[in-house]
Amino acid sequence: MKGPIQILVLGKEGVGKTALVVRFLTRRYLTEFAQLEEVTYERPVYVDDRQVTLRITDVSGKILERRSSSKEIFSKVDAVVVVYSITDRQSYDVAENIVDWLKRDRKSNPSLPVLVLGNKCDMDHLRVLSRSLNNFDSEYQGVVFLSTECSACEDSDGVVDAFHSLIRKVIEKREGSTKSQRKLSHVPLGSPKQIRATIKRRFSVFSRERTTL
Repeated sequence: MKGPIQILVLGKEGVGKTALVVRFLTRRYLTEFAQLEEVTYERPVYVDDRQVTLRITDVSGKILERRSSSKEIFSKVDAVVVVYSITDRQSYDVAENIVDWLKRDRKSNPSLPVLVLGNKCDMDHLRVLSRSLNNFDSEYQGVVFLSTECSACEDSDGVVDAFHSLIRKVIEKREGSTKSQRKLSHVPLGSPKQIRATIKRRFSVFSRERTTL
């Protein structure tokens, strides 16, 4: 599998996007982060005993609207993670808007896997969203959606499992594309000797037709 897997992380400010990415990549939970508009992490990880290189770009919620005007934002990525907080109803609305945006822009990347993560399950006593509220389609015209809830603070395994599920979808997509290309490039055309014999047989038909006239 050539090239790193490119993952874009989107969501409202304060939902824990960076905490989730850092938890996944390092298994550590950090409470303070530098306020940057965009951060890219590149690191090899193991998924099912297989090493893959990831390039994860964490986009600040403050510049999400500005980035949404770019038609190429999804064309260069392999997968998207959309994050909301179970303690913030507005963040869920933002996540729904991002998903709608992904559906509208699916032409730039028609089979883009998307992971929708509800973060902060450790704060269930402050939950404002019902567990049955998740309305994200499992698949929409080729766009595959995975959705779950987790906690960057207390659920390291849940975070890792969620990202691994997404990465598996990307690997399946890449390997499926590679197999299709191989099938097309290995269509048997026949040896030069076979081609000459075929041509000779075809011309011999015309010769016989002339002699019988």
